[in-house]
Amino acid sequence: MKATNISDEIVFSILRPRDPGSNKGSYGTLTCVCGSRRFPGAASLSVTAALRCGAGIVRLMSTEPVVRACSSKVSEAIYETLEESGDGGISESGIPLISKTAEKSSAVLCGCGMGNTGDTEKIVLALLKTGASLILDADALNSVAASGRIYTLKRNSKPAVITPHVGEMSRLTGMSISEIKADPVSCAAFFAETYGCVVVLKDHVTCVAPPDGRVYMSTAGNAGLARGGSGDTLAGMIASFLAQGYPPLEAALCGVHLHGSAADRCAARLSQYGMLPSDILTDLCGIFLERGL
Repeated sequence: MKATNISDEIVFSILRPRDPGSNKGSYGTLTCVCGSRRFPGAASLSVTAALRCGAGIVRLMSTEPVVRACSSKVSEAIYETLEESGDGGISESGIPLISKTAEKSSAVLCGCGMGNTGDTEKIVLALLKTGASLILDADALNSVAASGRIYTLKRNSKPAVITPHVGEMSRLTGMSISEIKADPVSCAAFFAETYGCVVVLKDHVTCVAPPDGRVYMSTAGNAGLARGGSGDTLAGMIASFLAQGYPPLEAALCGVHLHGSAADRCAARLSQYGMLPSDILTDLCGIFLERGL
């Protein structure tokens, strides 16, 4: 199976300039259900990336320690504090408020740094019932894979975007990592078609597959991204475009290509050894500036 390379031409034919007469409501409301006591940084990275990619309003719903840590770094987000579970994650007691908020949001990002727990699984399953435009990352996928309820992806009225790395895809499919790496294009395409979602299968080459059988491939990016937090940044970027009204496939293509392209510029500036996931957002802004966006 052949894949189409994600190019500047594709991405910048999708992205629209900002309307001079617009306001924050013109660019959507993104709700991020992310973070835990162990991983507050995941929430901060995803929220910051979403803001840098242009979402009008970004809301973080998480526990008090996460909200406290994130709000000290990111002044532009809105914060909703939820009850903490016994293991330091978001408690299932927050589901009614999460669901109500999701229904009023343009898009919802769930999973970054949440912890693979029963509470996380119940939150994901509740979100899949809301009909919201969803992007599911990290522990949102791990928790559903662990319970064998990945089939619930097909129940969402809109195609969800999922962003597994090869290890997470192995848990979702039961395939070995070596099998997935041998043919990531076919793996992504089969899963997308089977579960009616947009798959962003992350590795040194990232595959993006919608449910219709097409597959796109990105070779942008470098080994400087091989550290914790890179996936959280990517998830926030894709979620931002989704909240702004870009269709799921277009949001994924833009997020993946811009993430990799900014990382390449960042490596040239700071080195692959020294660059951090948060650093690439400076280079992302440079790309936008050069394109008049």
